Amino acid sequence: MFHCHTDFSLLDSCTKYQEYIDLCVKNGMKALSISEHGKPRNWTEKWGACKKAGIKYIHSVEIYLTETLDEKIRDNYHTVLMAKNWDGVKELNTLISKSCDREHTYYTNRISFDEFLNMSSNIISTSACLASPLNKLPEDHPKYYELANKYDFFEVQPHNHPEQIEFNKRLLNLSKRLNKPLIAGTDTHSSSKYKSECRSVLLSSKGQSYGDEDMFDLTFKTYNELSEMFKVQDALPEEEYLAAIQNTNLLYDMTEEIELDLSIKYPITYGSRENDAKALNERVEKMFKDKLDRGVIPKEQREAFEKSIEEEMRVFRKLNMDGFILSMSEIVSWCRENDIAIGTARGSVGGSRVAYITDIIDLNPETWKTVFSRFCNEDREEIGDIDIDCIESDRPAIFNHIIEKFGTEKTARVASYGTIKDKKAIEIIGRHLARVWLSSHTDAENNPWSIKNVAKIKDEFDKSPDTAKKKYPEMFYYFDGLQDVKESQSVHPAGMVISPITLYDNFGTFDKDGEICLFLDMDNVHDYTGLAKYDFLVLKTVQVIRDTCRYIGIPYPRSHEINWFDDDVWNSMGKSATCIFQFESKFAADSLKKYSPKSIFDMSIVTACIRPSGKSYRDDIFNKKIRKNPSKLIDELLKDNLGYLIYQEDTIKFLQLICGLSGSEADNIRRAIGRKDKERLDKAMPSILEGYCNKSSLSRAEAENEAKEFLRILEDSAEYQFGLVISPFFVNLITQGCTFHDQVVIGNDN
Repeated sequence: MFHCHTDFSLLDSCTKYQEYIDLCVKNGMKALSISEHGKPRNWTEKWGACKKAGIKYIHSVEIYLTETLDEKIRDNYHTVLMAKNWDGVKELNTLISKSCDREHTYYTNRISFDEFLNMSSNIISTSACLASPLNKLPEDHPKYYELANKYDFFEVQPHNHPEQIEFNKRLLNLSKRLNKPLIAGTDTHSSSKYKSECRSVLLSSKGQSYGDEDMFDLTFKTYNELSEMFKVQDALPEEEYLAAIQNTNLLYDMTEEIELDLSIKYPITYGSRENDAKALNERVEKMFKDKLDRGVIPKEQREAFEKSIEEEMRVFRKLNMDGFILSMSEIVSWCRENDIAIGTARGSVGGSRVAYITDIIDLNPETWKTVFSRFCNEDREEIGDIDIDCIESDRPAIFNHIIEKFGTEKTARVASYGTIKDKKAIEIIGRHLARVWLSSHTDAENNPWSIKNVAKIKDEFDKSPDTAKKKYPEMFYYFDGLQDVKESQSVHPAGMVISPITLYDNFGTFDKDGEICLFLDMDNVHDYTGLAKYDFLVLKTVQVIRDTCRYIGIPYPRSHEINWFDDDVWNSMGKSATCIFQFESKFAADSLKKYSPKSIFDMSIVTACIRPSGKSYRDDIFNKKIRKNPSKLIDELLKDNLGYLIYQEDTIKFLQLICGLSGSEADNIRRAIGRKDKERLDKAMPSILEGYCNKSSLSRAEAENEAKEFLRILEDSAEYQFGLVISPFFVNLITQGCTFHDQVVIGNDN
């Protein structure tokens, strides 16, 4: 199946690509060529879905051609382009990327006739729909036959419309004169009649119309349905349209299976990974000595840091992460040197001593007892990820610096796609129904689908979706068909990719308001590229601190300069939590006051308690009730948490210190816990149980009895009914091989 459109052809389809894949598999079709308008948006995930389904993915686009770029003429003729092989993929991506620059764009991205004519044989082309230059241009046009000769196929379509009938006849004549094969296309925009109606609703709501398109059936067709349509159309002899249908198999034979390189691709800063590794070593040595000399790192922590540095650098080298850590260090250091305020630390990178030494974070992991293996371990399979907190007004300068440092061909922002959700779907359907009503009524004030009435329906839907659906069946008939349909394209505000390979050809880029952006969104970058993604997240608290420091004339503080145990500060927090990150709400502020924290460790416990998942232990902790666990080992592990296991770091410590697992094993199990991956946990079960028995000096039977008693205690308490109860996980881990209670949610990050 070729020449079809999904909802990534924005506002021109309500069909998801998976629907086409399922139909292809069901009907024995061996390949799928999805040719979105203008850009192959999120094409990598389509490749992945086709591969999973066992059908060939053909990289394609329906591009726009223009006669000249010298004048702004909105001719924009349609043509379908398909990559024959991987070289064709790169050439096509390059061509589309070029079509998106300011010189080429007029209403939409396009390429010139000359650029089309200069394509290599690695790209297959068909003449597309009625908007083809072979239909719109007169045959005596200077470029007409040059264009016709360039096409690999002349695309005939089965729509029973006078202009399509005439065009098919013309293409048949051209085919015989130029010895070019016909190929049968459908220009499919919908997977079913229902999705076709949803598309009409969407177009109607936007006030868009494609003339007498009602005469065109743009829904998916099987072989027999397509044959029957051509027969009814009666534009071509039977042997010709049957041959054209068969030529879709010729297209299949002409294209190769493509494979994406999913390997991790960290950026290279100084020409090679070897040079980056050397530069990182030198940077760590220099900055570690500087922090020791200035007392930023206390001398009593030196030995622990040296031991950690050796292990972390070993892991970074093994994973080829040197360039990633180096680049992040240089970027954040540049920010600090240029008076750009950066947050202390976000996420698991807070466990890296090297990250602290090289100024990526401003949190001393040795002081705050964070764990490196949660951030990275030698068995890590996913690409490294570090999020940076910053101020919104500073972010453009950071992005510009990255582009200047690594070059425009290897840096790009990340796409974001807006989707239609519940209330937006109601608005869209309401606008459509209002237009339909007005087409046969003159009294606009009594329109049942007026803006006011649709707003009322939205309110009713908020209160009771099921009741609203029953009350307004005409409205909600189209509701499901519009859910999660893509409707807009923008740039993700936080994300930027830095790559060791060029992006415009390997993945494709476009110019969005002066910024170079990938065709791919965050999930595609993560799942199908292996590229390193750098997220600069806006945190208003950073700006509050920065602005306050400027008002009183002091530098933005570093963590080692702050007295974290100042009683006056903690007492003040008990009176007012204004401007304290994560304690802005009344509930959070009241919780802070209840616990009366005297240190960051206390505040961290309150932060865990106020999360939805902290409800299970919240009241006991606020009352300073110490939990006694049946195992002294667990009591000792959790002594700083009043006996409650509330942090992911504690999960890792349990698995390392009590069960004897390596850092990488512990972190991999932590991830499996968070994802409720029972298969991975079952595999790890024997070594976990053995380690627990050895450490506790208990027999397997004794360990199981101890765990069962612990489980009984927990089941008798209210806490087992709610979110974050990690302790039962260990009980189940020991006794039942990782059987999860339905209500248990693992991990401090929800």
